[in-house]
Amino acid sequence: MESMRGFFILGFAICSFLLYQAWQKDYGPQPQQEINEQFGQSDSVANSKVETDNLIEVVTDVLKVKIDRVGGDVVYAELNNYNRELDSEAEKVVLFDYRDRLYQAKSALLGNGAPDNQLPRASYQAEQKSYQLNAEQDTLDVPLSWTNQEGVEFTKTFKFKRNDYEIGVEYKVNNQSANDRTYNFVAELIRDQKPTGLEEKSSFGMSPFIGVAYSPEERKYEKISFEDIAEEPIDVTRQGGWIGYLQHYFISAWIPEQQEQIKVTSTVKPNQDTIIRFIQPTVSVPAKSEKVIGATLYVGPKILKRLEAAAPGLEKSLDLSWVWWIGLPLYKLMQFFYSFVANWGVAIILVTLVVKALLYPLSAAQYRSMANMRKLAPKMQQLKERYGEDKQRMQQEMMKMYKEEGANPFGGCLPMLLQFPIFIALYYVLFEAVELRHAPFFGWIQDLSVADPYFVLPLLMGGSMWLMQKLQPQSPTMDPMQQKIMSYLPVVFTVFMLFFPAGLVLYWLCNNLISVAQQQYITKKIERQGTVKAKAK
Repeated sequence: MESMRGFFILGFAICSFLLYQAWQKDYGPQPQQEINEQFGQSDSVANSKVETDNLIEVVTDVLKVKIDRVGGDVVYAELNNYNRELDSEAEKVVLFDYRDRLYQAKSALLGNGAPDNQLPRASYQAEQKSYQLNAEQDTLDVPLSWTNQEGVEFTKTFKFKRNDYEIGVEYKVNNQSANDRTYNFVAELIRDQKPTGLEEKSSFGMSPFIGVAYSPEERKYEKISFEDIAEEPIDVTRQGGWIGYLQHYFISAWIPEQQEQIKVTSTVKPNQDTIIRFIQPTVSVPAKSEKVIGATLYVGPKILKRLEAAAPGLEKSLDLSWVWWIGLPLYKLMQFFYSFVANWGVAIILVTLVVKALLYPLSAAQYRSMANMRKLAPKMQQLKERYGEDKQRMQQEMMKMYKEEGANPFGGCLPMLLQFPIFIALYYVLFEAVELRHAPFFGWIQDLSVADPYFVLPLLMGGSMWLMQKLQPQSPTMDPMQQKIMSYLPVVFTVFMLFFPAGLVLYWLCNNLISVAQQQYITKKIERQGTVKAKAK
């Protein structure tokens, strides 16, 4: 029963942590009304109005993108492999959008005679209204061209690759004029503060983070809410890095050349539209020469390997909070198992087996302590009958008995304390990993990232907790009221688990069942050893 107290403390700690997260979401700092000034029309990609006649559509195997010929901005991005709803393929996940909201990836070239140095911005010419990556192609280039009054030619090319969410954006400046030219490349992400509609609620009403992220040079990752960035805008200079917007499972990010020294700033408009941008160093294009300037745009899912390959620190946008040092190995281990079994539920079960195997030495100590406590149950009952009215004397006699018998009533606490960060880490993995979004297990469980629709797994988990409780010895120091409260513990945990992601409940159920099996094995082993010793005497 001491062990069940530990479970109660563990459960209380987990629930308190999740409730605190929900409180922060609902009652944290509110938006400030004092808004920063716009970057400046002469230096900003300011106009966001889109005319549908100016759009160029590009379709690859993973993306459907629309580019505005005015300015050459990416104003629409649809992810072909991600359905918006579980049971419908008709509507895909959309990140950038210009229709009933504002979320765009803008890029500009600033300087004397540059295409974005005045309003209205340059209207590029394109060879086609639509482009498609064909089956025999691995790459697709979409060139847009514009020539200024001095005869300087600008070709803005969008480079797509098969099975890739990175879009290369390059300006080729062909300066055939008689004068040297200097330019600055600017990349912006502009977004309203509307919810995406993809923010699936988790347990206790927790919502995923939506907001700005970038890479300070010293940390490589920092996320900032819309409220905080209005109060404290970004203004930093660093080498390389990235800027982006985060939402549940997906990210958009501009990635500069990593050797470049960039200036990162942010702005919040009076209508709450939020901009984060970087500007690259001035590039000189001598007369009668040409030069290429650009950056990379990532728009897609937060898949660890893709993020690691795109930019240093971008993988940290897969936010596993303070338990990342546990969550990241668990995540990679699940990916490893999935590569063999092709089922994320089975991968979770295999991860549970590995975790339990690693914790077995500690668990064995816990179960040996429990088995010893069970053997001492008759003696503890005698002490209770003898000193039941004198609590202090009874405690003294029990501690004396524990010392003589080599028993430790608190021997089971450490394994449960170690399980707390593992539980929280797995919670974040299941909450953040896009691979588990709409990932089926078996039968009625078609999405491991949300709650079991029929509550079967939580009920089974509650039954496994009840079984564990019955196998554990009761402490004679507990009064009837405490015993009654502890008897309700499986019910309390079951209610909590009703709203947890099915994958997390699956882990906890498997953890309990393996614990029961380990406990039975060790208990029987100790009983056999006791029988052998008794016969030897």
